[in-house]
Amino acid sequence: MFSNIEFLKNITTQTRKQNQLKHLVVLLLRIFAIIFIVLAFAKPQWGEDSKEPPGNSILKAIYIDNSFSMMAEGENGRFFDQALGQARNIVEQSPRDARFLLINNEPASGKRVLSKEAGLPELDNFKRSFSKKDLASVIRSAQKIANEKDFPALEMYLISDFQKYATGFEDFPEDTVGNYIFLPLEQTRMRNIYVDSCWFIDPVILPGKRIRMKIRIRNSSSSDLEKIPLKVYIDEQQKAAAGIDIKAGSQEIFNVNFTVNQAGWHYGLVEIEDYPITFDDNLYFSFQVSRHINVLEIHNGVSGDQLSAFYGSDSVFHLKRVNYHKVDYNRFSNYNLIILNSIPQISSGLVSQVSSYLSQGGSVFFIPDDRDDFEDENELLRSLNAGRIALLDTNQSRVVRIKLQHELFREAITKIPENANLPVVHKHFRYRYNVASGVEGLVSLLNGDDFLLKKTTGQGQLYMLSVPLMEVYSNLASHPLFIPIMYGVALSGNATNKLFNTVGDDKLVDADIPSASMQESPFSIARLNGDYSFIPEQQFINGKLEMNMHDGIVSDGFYNLMLNDSVWQVYAFNYNRDESKMEFLSASELDEELSNTSLKNYRLINTSNSGFSEVINALQKESELWKLFIIFALLMLLAEVLVLRFWK
Repeated sequence: MFSNIEFLKNITTQTRKQNQLKHLVVLLLRIFAIIFIVLAFAKPQWGEDSKEPPGNSILKAIYIDNSFSMMAEGENGRFFDQALGQARNIVEQSPRDARFLLINNEPASGKRVLSKEAGLPELDNFKRSFSKKDLASVIRSAQKIANEKDFPALEMYLISDFQKYATGFEDFPEDTVGNYIFLPLEQTRMRNIYVDSCWFIDPVILPGKRIRMKIRIRNSSSSDLEKIPLKVYIDEQQKAAAGIDIKAGSQEIFNVNFTVNQAGWHYGLVEIEDYPITFDDNLYFSFQVSRHINVLEIHNGVSGDQLSAFYGSDSVFHLKRVNYHKVDYNRFSNYNLIILNSIPQISSGLVSQVSSYLSQGGSVFFIPDDRDDFEDENELLRSLNAGRIALLDTNQSRVVRIKLQHELFREAITKIPENANLPVVHKHFRYRYNVASGVEGLVSLLNGDDFLLKKTTGQGQLYMLSVPLMEVYSNLASHPLFIPIMYGVALSGNATNKLFNTVGDDKLVDADIPSASMQESPFSIARLNGDYSFIPEQQFINGKLEMNMHDGIVSDGFYNLMLNDSVWQVYAFNYNRDESKMEFLSASELDEELSNTSLKNYRLINTSNSGFSEVINALQKESELWKLFIIFALLMLLAEVLVLRFWK
């Protein structure tokens, strides 16, 4: 009986010891689990990661692409809003003492280092901008600030749709220290149709005369578009409307005709309807309707009055005649046509000024002089790559061919009947020119020689006649063909000013204003229908007022050149159409391009496959050793469960 009691005592003692050991094991497991959890939250580092500087020693640079292409929409809304959301998450998830450099496409952005508290309000001020920076310049600016502020480390995030035209991979700076994270916003629904440009077919615009205009529309979408509304307004009055069809990835040129009865400056607008990218749906243009066509005849002092008789018979022409000794080169830009009428001496200064005048879009009508020495004339022709005068042909001939399809004759002559009475030529100068020179024969003689030639030089037109206006050479001056020739060359001058400029690109503009107009008050630029105005840098050069806008033009629209409350000229400004092109780098293309740059430490994260929080977690640069401690903690908890379950 007592031996059995002793046995029970032994069992009780043994059980008590086992329970104590079990409790001790459970306690140790719980202690280790708590230790591992604490270590995980402490974000431990190992090796090279342990050398990372504190948060305020790292400059976190964030580039948010705020260009117009970011108006596009993805599955999660507009790209610009997505970019701001990602930037906010980066700031919010960063340590309290982190320092930030926030960069967008504005020239003044990315100059200040901000705290976490100041960074979030700064992001709220970001707006879409017409400006655009290439990636190379963005990276260089961040590196410059990091060096100037003595930050030992740079961590840069670049959030963009990565348009192909604004990358600059070949100019990436070399960097083996900084870390660069690229977050591409991939296009899933590419759609954009935009007004690319417009131009007039007729260079000289007169009151009541039909204006022929061409409009280029581009479809940068991946699908065909039909019945897109297109409207043309002149001075806020609708002049034309149409529904246009355009294939995917193509362009179409549409013809529009209208008339303007009032002389002076006019405001034009081409408008389409498109969504979601709308900044390029309007194209502003301005033009001047001329009261007169100004013609300058530079003569030899003894030439006849054939030109005076013709141009004086029509009030639309204003002819000014000047001796070749008294030419005012500074006023060349005031004329639609300059006639060099049998000048015996052509100076080097005249050669230079004629070349400049042609390059700017003027028209020159060259009539040779009655002499045997062609050296001066050939010097002028050589400078314009227009061939040369080879010899004087004294054999009689006559005009037999006229290029009727050329714009010079298209509206004046529709058909030449057989056996027509065309000009008779008693003798003429024979031109020789290289086929590659671009010289074109418009009127030909029976023997195959050219009677009237044309050469496009710069934006202007050079016309060359093979005879002086003398009866001993031909009867052209008294022939009906003289009228369409002289009328056509006067209308071919590029009197139409540049229809529009580009915001941010065209900072230098000019105006045909004589220096005598300059008063004590300078010219100013004022936006139409607005309170915004500024005074540009200005000076008179070669008879023109030249102005440097610097950064004064901040939005598209119409701007008036003002002096004493009077409008002297009208400028139209449009946003650059590069942002309209839906051409972007895919994630794989971006990765391939980055692999060929000088950046050693970069990461590419596809934001379309993860939420903001997942992206931010992926961007954290701390060591991932904490995950291992979480696993250890879970193992301790699992071991505790097993001990409690199976340890009897």
